[in-house]
Amino acid sequence: MQGKYTICYEKPYPLGCYIDYDKSLVVRAVFAEGKKCGITLYPSPYDKELAPLTITFDKSLKHGAIYSVRVRDIENIDKYISYNYFKDDVYFCDPYAKHVLGLEEFGKDVPDCDIRAKLDNKSLKNHSQSCFDWGNDTPPRIKYEDSFIYLMHVRGFTKSSSSGVTLSKRGTLGGIIEKISYLKSLGVTTIELMPSYEMNEVENPVNRVLKGKKEALVYSKDGSLLNENSIAKRLNFWGYKKGYYFAPRTAYCEDPSNPEYEFKNFIRTLHANGMEVVMQFFFEENENESIIIDALRFWRCTYHVDGFHIKGARIPIRQIVKEPLFTDVKIWYEWFDTYDLYGGKEVQTRNLATYNNTFLYASRRFLKSDDNTVGDFFKAMISNGRENAVVNYICDYEGFRLADLVSYEHKHNEENGENNKDGTDNNLSWNCGIEGRTRKHSILELRKKQIKNILTMLFMSQGVPMIFSGDEFASSQAGNNNPYCQDNETGWVDWKALDKNRDIFDYVMFLSKLRFSHDMLHNAMPFKLMDYISCGYPDISCHGKEAWRPDLSGYSHVLGMLYCGLYEKSDNKPFIYVCYNMHWQKAEFALPKLPDGLKWTVLADTESDADLGASANLQILSERSVRIYISRIDENYKKKRPVKKNKKETPGDIKNGNN
Repeated sequence: MQGKYTICYEKPYPLGCYIDYDKSLVVRAVFAEGKKCGITLYPSPYDKELAPLTITFDKSLKHGAIYSVRVRDIENIDKYISYNYFKDDVYFCDPYAKHVLGLEEFGKDVPDCDIRAKLDNKSLKNHSQSCFDWGNDTPPRIKYEDSFIYLMHVRGFTKSSSSGVTLSKRGTLGGIIEKISYLKSLGVTTIELMPSYEMNEVENPVNRVLKGKKEALVYSKDGSLLNENSIAKRLNFWGYKKGYYFAPRTAYCEDPSNPEYEFKNFIRTLHANGMEVVMQFFFEENENESIIIDALRFWRCTYHVDGFHIKGARIPIRQIVKEPLFTDVKIWYEWFDTYDLYGGKEVQTRNLATYNNTFLYASRRFLKSDDNTVGDFFKAMISNGRENAVVNYICDYEGFRLADLVSYEHKHNEENGENNKDGTDNNLSWNCGIEGRTRKHSILELRKKQIKNILTMLFMSQGVPMIFSGDEFASSQAGNNNPYCQDNETGWVDWKALDKNRDIFDYVMFLSKLRFSHDMLHNAMPFKLMDYISCGYPDISCHGKEAWRPDLSGYSHVLGMLYCGLYEKSDNKPFIYVCYNMHWQKAEFALPKLPDGLKWTVLADTESDADLGASANLQILSERSVRIYISRIDENYKKKRPVKKNKKETPGDIKNGNN
């Protein structure tokens, strides 16, 4: 007996802390070596009569580095609502906490001792009422070849007043829900969330906590202690830092007191609308592998998330992929050793995807008319994996936004407070003749055309397309290519740009619909670049000024890509021909001959007043433009050679003109 409670042994797993049904306190926690350690329970701040209760653990309660105890007979146990662990004189929040208190207000500096874990009390009568009703929730489980990824920062997506969402929902999960119809109109299938687990986003060097008080330990170069109040706060707006991986972020909720409900409702609502939710997780290099696996398991089981994008160094990726619980969820990483993972065996269901920047570099260089780019561009366009999918993107959260990619040649990160030394210098961008904002009509038109050009590359590629929120209507960050600390209009999506650039948004919708209307534009397996069904055409082929003879030389800036519709599984089997002219001069393109009975029709051209060519077999493309052709039935040919009835149509018949 110790005071008014009794300490008993307890099994060491699973880690965490809660009040059990018999009103005993169960604690399972990892503590580093120290003189003493334990837990402090806190009552409600409105309870002025009950003082915090501190319980110190004896080393005899250890299993390895885990202290596992059950504390019985605690007086007034139901009145304690939160807790913190301590080692010696340092207090810290439970890394396995499912709900963290103190971080409800985004950007507020909170001392470590005031960040506490909410104490889960299973003995309360109303505890069962907190159970969430998932109803008939069913994960969409969308195949990679049918996926369109939309990456967003939960707060940045709708925080701006220009978003038009309900005031209380701006910058929250509820704001995303209000935009579901908008996302569906784009054809989005998968929402990827930047880190949305709990954390203190304020990066202030005065965060050491002793005996519940914040201690300033900041020194100048001469060794003198600086005044804490003179230290400017810096926000980690993006959230790529160590956090409380089991707790949903309260600042992203309309009601921060019930984040579990809001996150579950958010995922259930997106599932009901046929969309997936993939969570980003960033782990520091020295993070314990056990907590990584446990956190992913928790989100998969508790919140029904559809996948994880794992970021960080020294990730136990093999252990994650081999986890039986994750065989049906999407796992994204920068690289997989698929032979080690699968032993050379055929993969039945692809759930892995590499998230690399190969396509970004190849498409950007081709867009800005660099030499020696056509070959790399073509490889990136047809890149696809048998064991794992490939995610293609032209802009990510770091680097230029799409609007800035064609408006700036140099980063403008002065607002970040690092003398413009932060952020990458390898932007592969071109400002179209003027740096930054301009009213010059010709420059603005060229920039829009360049945006449409590279968007065409993205949606015509075989990899899974991903766009960052706002890029579909050219939201700008004013040339800041690293707004990790910008919780303001720079870091938020500017929805006013949607009205100014409605044509870009409409073009994205057109590309998305075109892509998913034709199997050959989003294959599950890589192209074979050969005529393997004996129809007279390879599945994909390259062309230039002469049909079947592409110019792949180092100084070439043009490429024609012919997608053969005869390989389509559907009844509709059109040919699609995409001509890219990234040269600063007009270029001639040959139109490959179609099977008899078909003719080419222009489907789209990024040049608004395009010259449609000199002849039926030779077309002229404007400088820096992309044109998409599609085959149609030649009605004049049908009049000359009527269709023979009661005869089954075959690819050979089409080729020979018997249609």
